[in-house]
Amino acid sequence: MTSSNYSALFAALLALGACAKSDEGSTDTDTAGQTTSTTAPASTGASTGTDAATDASSSEGSTHASHGGTEATTAPTTTATTSASSTGDATTDATTGEALACEAYCATISANCTGEHTQYGSAETCLATCATLTPGTPADTGGNTLGCRTYHAGAAADMPAVHCTHAGPGGNGVCGGNCESFCSIAAVACPDAWPDDAACQTACGTFSPDESYDATDVGGNSFACRLYHLTAAALDPATHCAHIKGDSAPCM
Repeated sequence: MTSSNYSALFAALLALGACAKSDEGSTDTDTAGQTTSTTAPASTGASTGTDAATDASSSEGSTHASHGGTEATTAPTTTATTSASSTGDATTDATTGEALACEAYCATISANCTGEHTQYGSAETCLATCATLTPGTPADTGGNTLGCRTYHAGAAADMPAVHCTHAGPGGNGVCGGNCESFCSIAAVACPDAWPDDAACQTACGTFSPDESYDATDVGGNSFACRLYHLTAAALDPATHCAHIKGDSAPCM
């Protein structure tokens, strides 16, 4: 082989080596590119995972906050309902759920206490007087309450002579003592008649109890006359409050 042939062979080998290096570099670049390309999604995935965790945490926090808000709102409502249910309204019996109402009381007493046993001059005076009474409960059979009077108004259907005065405004020693009931009604219907309950009780003690009360007792020096005018005063205080005192013109 001539020297010129050696030179050509050597040049070809050098060229081959250069090509091989170039391919390796290209492979490195591609590999690096793949790595880069692979890493980028991995990084994005990690970021997405973090975001998802953050979102989940945020969502959980939001859910808890919302739940807490609901509990905060519900708790007072439940308490209020429980309180109303446990204590009940003043006019409702907790056991039977039966409600007391002046309309029902006045309808019953007007149906069962008639003639010489009538307790009110009109439905209006009954309703006005009833509004001054302590409600009590439907279970009451004694005491100065609407509940007691309602019970005796019903019982008067069979025995009006016994029960009508108990069901009436005075209570007649069963639904309150006569002066006790008289003064509790007067404190609301005619608040200026006496300075306090003690003064009213003292004055009432001087009124003659001899006449059994009914709504025809519009005159005469008696407790019954003054009680009649007291029921009328619950509806018309300007006219009748002056008639309930010791110097009452109609009751002398």
